[in-house]
Amino acid sequence: MLRTRLLLGLLTLVILLWATGAAALVILNDADGRFQSRLKQDYQAIDVAQGFRGYTSMLNSTYVTTLAGPAPEQPLDPKLFNDTRTELQQSIRILQVLGGGNERWQSTIDALRDALGLYFTDYERLLSNTVTERSERADLLRTFGAHTQRITDLGESLTHLAEEQLFNASAALAEESGKNTAFLATMVVLGTGMAVLIYFQLLRHLVEPVVGLRDSMEQVTMGNFELTLPAPPSSSEFSSVVRTFNSMAEELRVRRRETDERLFKNNLVNRALLSAIPSPVYVLDMHGETVQLNPAAEDLNESVGLGTRLPGKVLRLFRACQDKGAHHLPEDPREALLFRIDETEHYYLPRIFRFSAGQGNGNDYAGWAVLLHDVTRIRWLDDMKTNMLSTVSHEIKTPLTGIRMVLHLLLEEETGRLTDMQRTMLSSASDDCERLLTTLNTLLDISRAESGSTHLDLHPVNLADIAHRSASLFESKAASSRLTLAIEAEDKLPLVMADPMRISEVVHNLVSNAIKHSPPGGRIDLRLARAGADHVRLSVIDDGTGVPEESENRIFERFYRAPGQRTDGIGLGLFISREIMRAHEGRIGLAEKTDRQPRTEFFIDVPNA
Repeated sequence: MLRTRLLLGLLTLVILLWATGAAALVILNDADGRFQSRLKQDYQAIDVAQGFRGYTSMLNSTYVTTLAGPAPEQPLDPKLFNDTRTELQQSIRILQVLGGGNERWQSTIDALRDALGLYFTDYERLLSNTVTERSERADLLRTFGAHTQRITDLGESLTHLAEEQLFNASAALAEESGKNTAFLATMVVLGTGMAVLIYFQLLRHLVEPVVGLRDSMEQVTMGNFELTLPAPPSSSEFSSVVRTFNSMAEELRVRRRETDERLFKNNLVNRALLSAIPSPVYVLDMHGETVQLNPAAEDLNESVGLGTRLPGKVLRLFRACQDKGAHHLPEDPREALLFRIDETEHYYLPRIFRFSAGQGNGNDYAGWAVLLHDVTRIRWLDDMKTNMLSTVSHEIKTPLTGIRMVLHLLLEEETGRLTDMQRTMLSSASDDCERLLTTLNTLLDISRAESGSTHLDLHPVNLADIAHRSASLFESKAASSRLTLAIEAEDKLPLVMADPMRISEVVHNLVSNAIKHSPPGGRIDLRLARAGADHVRLSVIDDGTGVPEESENRIFERFYRAPGQRTDGIGLGLFISREIMRAHEGRIGLAEKTDRQPRTEFFIDVPNA
């Protein structure tokens, strides 16, 4: 009985909802169709009417400007005029159709047609090359101005008329929308009344059993799975519900026992996994409170006397990650943090990342994990390599400088005249010596950068000035390769905080690489623009083949050169540029190619002053 009453009541509501929805769809589709048709016509009319100014401007800029000088010996080419006249006549026909019988529209069209007739007549005189006298040409020039102004004014009048028709259509639609709203409101009120009636009819048949079931569910929610409901009479509609509830409670009792066992096992597994990780691991919640530590983290905290808290150096990095909502996953061992444990230096590379555990059902658990990777041995090896490289480069540079001076003295023939063969051999040796000295200086720069001893003389700098100096420096080299250097800059760019000499070195390197890899006849653009609120970006864009996809992630590594390169170099320029940008707390990178930007683009982002 209850089921039948529910079915009839819901069926009545569904029928009413379908009828209201169908009526609303029919009304809205009809109004939308008429309005869209009117909107399309009026916008087309506005577009066509505004096109007259463009057509006349194009013709005047091509032909009328010749009236300022003497008559040409040969008649002007009438092709553009003929094509434009055809387009204007087609526009008149389109506007004639879009007018819809409006008298003001028709009168304006007639006036526009007459004005165009006079305009075309004067053009035929001009193109016939019969107007040769200076006074006649001056009069014709003034006439063209008057005709052009008349055509422009009539086009504006048509635009205003089309806008007026559009506003009238909107007003009519608003009036009709009010009537439709009243109809739909009546249908909604009727449906609401029926729903209230059905509610009071069904309330007394459902409330008491449902309230009893609700109280039982609250007990289950609080963990009382031992509760069972007494069975109602078999004629009651809720007898099956009670049986289902009792079965559910029994199933929940079984599931809770299984869940407790599974949680205990998972906890043991998680503890074993964390214990197997040799590096200190901290698991934190979203607020930064420590949830769990592995034994290595416990040992570290015990050594520095921190309890369960993150070390201060790591905590500052973690707070920055929280504010930005981003991971901190450094790869460079030089970013490791120094800890002194039992009078011994230990370097830990912090890796901070956010995790989310769950299946996307709203009950996911999110938090943060901090892993301190021990890179003490790696730092020791890296420092030893850097020191050895610096020492060897410095020791080789001294005798090589002496060899260079001897070769220069010999080439200047201070010790006697040279034969052609001797001069050739000494010149080759001098060039090799210069290249070797350049390489040694580069290696020394790398050593200084990696040891953190690169000194920067930072002060506010105009990055556009550096771009212009670089373009001037490489102008002759670009010209020899038939390349064009161009600079594009946004207005009112802020100054940047940089060392002019070191930033110039980076820009010179990017421009030099662009010249090396650009085909003859290509173009190199130096583009300056804002990169967010805190940086200015300088991009060097060329027409070269670009960096192979498999090499994009390695081009900033030391001594790396992409396969197949035919230019000279040892693969250190981009590496040194990256180190210089790191010292400036800026960025350097290779932009991804897109359909809008298919060219090769290297960029640097320099912090604002």
